[in-house]
Amino acid sequence: MNQRICIALLVLAVLCGIAAAATDGESDAASQIAVTGVTKDPATLMPGDQGFITVEITNTGDESVSIDRAKLYTNDLAVVNDNAYDTVGDIGAGNSMEFTFTVKAKASEGIFYPSFYLDYTSAGSMRSLIPVIVDDTGPQISLLGVPETFSEGKTEDITVLVGNPRDGELSAITITPVTDSVKSDRTSYFVGNLGQDESAEVMFAITPVDEGALTFVVSYRNGVNEHSTTVSIPMTFGTDKTSADLVVNEVSVSSLGTTATVSGDVTNAGLEEAYAVMVTVGSPAVATNPNPVAVIGALEPDDFSGFEVTYTMQGAGQVPVLVSYKDLDGNIYEETFYVSGGNAAGGDTGTGSGGDVASQQMPAGGPGGNRNPLGSMGSGFAQIPVIPIILGIVIVAGGLVAWRTGYLTRGRDAVRTRLHKKK
Repeated sequence: MNQRICIALLVLAVLCGIAAAATDGESDAASQIAVTGVTKDPATLMPGDQGFITVEITNTGDESVSIDRAKLYTNDLAVVNDNAYDTVGDIGAGNSMEFTFTVKAKASEGIFYPSFYLDYTSAGSMRSLIPVIVDDTGPQISLLGVPETFSEGKTEDITVLVGNPRDGELSAITITPVTDSVKSDRTSYFVGNLGQDESAEVMFAITPVDEGALTFVVSYRNGVNEHSTTVSIPMTFGTDKTSADLVVNEVSVSSLGTTATVSGDVTNAGLEEAYAVMVTVGSPAVATNPNPVAVIGALEPDDFSGFEVTYTMQGAGQVPVLVSYKDLDGNIYEETFYVSGGNAAGGDTGTGSGGDVASQQMPAGGPGGNRNPLGSMGSGFAQIPVIPIILGIVIVAGGLVAWRTGYLTRGRDAVRTRLHKKK
C-alpha cells in the first residue's frame, strides 16, 4: 500500500514539474513582447475631435507568442472601434504588429491616460499607459496695418497674421474676408500647413464701401477635424490724419471786361502726396476761357503752386473755388473754398482772400479743362517773373562783353571827336 502511494506521489510531482516548465516557457515568451512605438493623429485633440492612436508592438525573442486580443481602456475618451482587435493570433519572433484605435475626445480639456492591454492566449497580459492631450487652444490671429479710421473708397493694406501655438500641426489653413461692406483684391487665400510655433502673413487690399465690421474667417483642420475661427474689428469712417490736405491762400479776384480772374496758391499741408490737382470755380460762377481750369498736377507734402481761373458770374457774392485731387489709389477728392467777388457783367467786383472754407474729402467727379502751363510747374514757380529776369541778365552780359572788347572805349572816343569838331 505504501508503495502505491509513493508511486502516485512521484507521478504527481513529475506532472507538476512539466506544467511549471510549460508555464515558465509561456511567461518567458510573453516577456519578449514590447511596445516599440505610439503614434497619435492629431498630436493634440480639441474637445469633440476624433483622432487615431496607433500602438506598435515587437516580439524581441526567438519564439512566437500567441495573442488573444488587444484593447484600449479609458473613461475619459470614447473608443469608436472598441472591438476591432478581439481576435489577434500569433506574432513571430522578430516581427512587429500595429493596433490602431479610433478615439473621440469629450468636452473637457486635460491630459488623460488610456490603458493599452494585450492579453495572451495562454495566460497573462501586458499593460501600457498612453498620454493624450485635449486642448481647446486655436490658432492665434492678428490684424496688422489697421488705420485709426477708414475712408470710403480708399484702399488699405491689411495684413492677417496666423500663428500656431498648438502642440502639433494645423493643416488646410484658409483665410477669407467675409464682410459685405468692403471690396477685397482676394476672395480667399490658402496658407496650407503650419507646424507648432510657425506663423504666416497674408496681405489683403481692402476698399471700404460702407461702415461696418471688417471680418476675416480662418478655417483649418486639426487632423481630420474641421474648425474655423473669426477675427473682426469695427470699421468706421473718419478723417485720415496722414492723407493729403490742400489749402488755398493768397487769393485775389480781379476783373477785366466781362470776365473775372481768381488767383492764388494751393499748398499741400498733409502727409501724403496729392495727385492730379486741379482748380476751377463752381456755381453760381461759370468757368470760362482763357483759363477755365488750372491743372497743377502732383503736389508733395509742404509743396505749393499758383493758379489762375477765369470765370463769369451775375452779381456779387461768394465764388466757390473747387480744388480736386486724387490719392495713390485713384480715389478723387474735392475741397471747396469760398472767396468774395463778382465780374463786371454782374456789377460789383472785388478782391479777397479765402473766407469761409468748406473742405470735403469724399469721392467726387474731377473737372476737365485746358492745362495752364504756369499752374502746373508746382513749388510756386508760376509767381516768379522769369522773362524780366532773363532780359536783365542779357543786358548785363552784353554790357560786359562790350566793355571787355573795347567797344565802349571806342564809342566814347568817337563821341568826344564829334563834339570837338562841332566846336
